[in-house]
Amino acid sequence: MTENKNNLWRATAHDRPPFAALSGDRLCDTVVVGAGIMGLSAALGLAKAGASVTVVEADRIGSGASSTPGGFVVPHFSVGSPRSLVDEHGSAGEALVEMVGHSADRLFKAICELELDCDARQDGWYHPATPAALPRLDATIGQWREAGFDAERLDAAETTRRTGIEGYGASWYAKTGGTIHPLKLCQELARCAAAHGAMIHEHTPATDIVRHGRLYHVQTPAGLLKAEKVIICTNGLSKGLSSLVDRTIVPMRVWQCATAPIPAEQRAHLFQGGECLSDTRHNLFTYRFDVQHRLITGTFDALGVDGPAAAQAMARRLRDMLRLPKVPEIEFCWSGTSAISASRMPLSLHVDGGLLAASSCNARGIALSFATGGILADHALGRHVPPLPMLGQGGRTSALVQSRLSRLYAHLTPLFDWYEDRKAHNRSSANG
Repeated sequence: MTENKNNLWRATAHDRPPFAALSGDRLCDTVVVGAGIMGLSAALGLAKAGASVTVVEADRIGSGASSTPGGFVVPHFSVGSPRSLVDEHGSAGEALVEMVGHSADRLFKAICELELDCDARQDGWYHPATPAALPRLDATIGQWREAGFDAERLDAAETTRRTGIEGYGASWYAKTGGTIHPLKLCQELARCAAAHGAMIHEHTPATDIVRHGRLYHVQTPAGLLKAEKVIICTNGLSKGLSSLVDRTIVPMRVWQCATAPIPAEQRAHLFQGGECLSDTRHNLFTYRFDVQHRLITGTFDALGVDGPAAAQAMARRLRDMLRLPKVPEIEFCWSGTSAISASRMPLSLHVDGGLLAASSCNARGIALSFATGGILADHALGRHVPPLPMLGQGGRTSALVQSRLSRLYAHLTPLFDWYEDRKAHNRSSANG
């Protein structure tokens, strides 16, 4: 799923010894499958509550989507709006809006309280809009304000001053957003979970989950785990462990790149703190700096485009969008798979007796995955949880068709943006 040979996060992660693979059988309260942000958040919540928990990871800590994003912490939906979720799901939609809106604050608060060393900076997230997308931006800002959240609107001049990018019509600034080193976050969550008694095993894939009476048997290559609860935190990589999740996920491959450190005189007009940016284009543009002042950006995988070609395209876009004097040198380029729900629901829970799972975060995985892990832990502990949307049983889904078409998406996004620009131009001409 991922190409980690030239992954910035792997190259700059903490140098810590691995957790040993499982050997032998064990009885515990809960098994967590997957040691990414969601799984380790769940394990930490369980262990702090005194439950005996075992985490199994097929590869290494943070393997999968948790070691491959750009490291943006965003308290917002990538698709959909607060009002549409509430209209469709009622109280469950309201709970999801509340959860997402507070997700970044909750993550950064936990990082501070637990003293997690993960390059965390809570200096805000900018969501700038092209002039054609201003109606969408204003509608979104209004709905988040209606939901009780602070959503600051910046005009075109202030957007340029703060972000360093010219040409946007306005932007939304969410002060609770920020940036993080996602793999260091996983490593630190694993350290804390283990310190509270969680047993963590790398290179231990769960190959089968079968219910026997009140217990679930989780089979691994070198041992059998027995537990009353099993939490599957593999999202789009469940590989048959949760067929319901498998049927609803569209795997979307994404390329990320990081430049060589940008000299101070070339970045004086760009972000100076821990801010980050993702705009309203269908052909999405993102950027942030890491602690060494490398520029980080990403793009969707496209049919016929390999890693080097994607890296060069991203480098040219950085130069043009950020008004750099030359195309920056790409130091790291890696890929990962983002789990997108076929329905574009940002999060759904799946509960089948003592078997729990969550599907999708729709490219908002860091803050939302951390929050979801806590919800799954509370559910397993029998605590009250908000009435979040539940993944339905059966039913038809377009996930397979969308998966087959996903690599065409990047080729189509410039056309979508052109079409939106043309519609806006025609509206302006008609009103002029």
